[in-house]
Amino acid sequence: MVGQSKRSPRLIFVGQPRNPDQRFIFAAKLGAIVMDYINSCRLNSRQVRSRGGASRSRFTTAPQILVPNPGGIKALTDLGRACRFRKTTGDFPVPAVVPEMGRWLTFLTNSAEQAGTSMLLAVTELLTEHWATGQSTLEDQNLASVLAWISPPDELTVAQALLDAENSIICPPAGPITSPDFDNHQLHSAIKEFDAARVSGDRLAIDAAEEELHDLIGGQIKPTWRMMWDAIALLRGVSEAPGAAKRFDRDCGSFTNFSDYQESGTALPQRARDHAVGAARRLSQLEQAIENFAAERAFDDPFVLADRRSIGEAFAGIVESAAADRVITSAKNRRIARPLVTIRTLDPTRLPDGTMLISPEMATGHKAVIVSTELDGDTSLVTVEINGGMGRSLTPQPGSVPEVGRRIAYLPDPGWRSTPTFPDPDATPWTHTDTSAPDLDISNSDTANAEVWGNDD
Repeated sequence: MVGQSKRSPRLIFVGQPRNPDQRFIFAAKLGAIVMDYINSCRLNSRQVRSRGGASRSRFTTAPQILVPNPGGIKALTDLGRACRFRKTTGDFPVPAVVPEMGRWLTFLTNSAEQAGTSMLLAVTELLTEHWATGQSTLEDQNLASVLAWISPPDELTVAQALLDAENSIICPPAGPITSPDFDNHQLHSAIKEFDAARVSGDRLAIDAAEEELHDLIGGQIKPTWRMMWDAIALLRGVSEAPGAAKRFDRDCGSFTNFSDYQESGTALPQRARDHAVGAARRLSQLEQAIENFAAERAFDDPFVLADRRSIGEAFAGIVESAAADRVITSAKNRRIARPLVTIRTLDPTRLPDGTMLISPEMATGHKAVIVSTELDGDTSLVTVEINGGMGRSLTPQPGSVPEVGRRIAYLPDPGWRSTPTFPDPDATPWTHTDTSAPDLDISNSDTANAEVWGNDD
């Protein structure tokens, strides 16, 4: 079930899941809807300047697709992989929208692995980001039970709502795994009737069997559809984080880059599996994204900052002294301003000397580095050297150096870590290559096109 409005869902289903032709008819129908939405995000663009000063076009919006739980993202990953290698001509042809959708789904599911993106999101993770429940992380993947904790129906207590959430008749599973009881006692017999109708060739019988399947599957999915929109209504009541616009702008940039590549005429489907260098590079990017997002969340939410302070990953305190006029001579024999600021804090301080710092209380560009940390009774005196955000003169700009008596917080700067250097793929050591593995990365691979979606056993 897919759609952009609560009142206009569209249900797409496969009468016989073991039939590859029907599966890719389903994929073509879904692909038409997905690509219409993606194309609607490519209607408007604006000019932006890169760091080098060059101007380029960037879309003003990006897709935002919601699924009930992380299992939905995994299902889209599998669907994208099954579709993106398909041929549109020759043996096993499919409509052109099928491989196109497959490439876009792969792009979206890859982006979902990166912290701070919002192009493909699981609603359960969004809800538990803002509300706490009394259940485990695994149980939090059940949309019905999460909503039972957060917003139970008016006439029910939380305990009663949780009992309903565990009842597969009242709240069918949100997928992709379905209820075994429903599969065995209702869906199986309906599919058998559909198969018998197709064998008979009776058009009226086929239509009746399809209508029965439509009603059965729709009845299982509609409760989740309603819960999805209930969750969206709750999330719309959450205030937008200060850094959300900046993160969404990065999404627009990624979306534009991938769209430009798809329109270049030389686009290939994403690899079936990363080579060693590609996997290492992607892992490094994901790790950096996690660190960046953690810092941005600390900037956006004082409770997140407090959590990091409690475990020694950040600190806050009162400025005890400030040598704003301190000037040193650099290694290049240039005189530069490097004020020293000492902060008294009650927080546990576990950051080593030399750690680069940023502060949510200071202007963008403010940078500092820990010079020393000394215990003073129940408190710690942390001395930091300001090395960024002061302007280019020997006299720091007003407000760029914290004054004595001011309360300020610092946390590690995730941007200072240097990007690892990786060898070229051709220079990968033999210990990290597998020459015996078949190459499924070529769009016209016979193996890829003979591969069917799902398991016919």
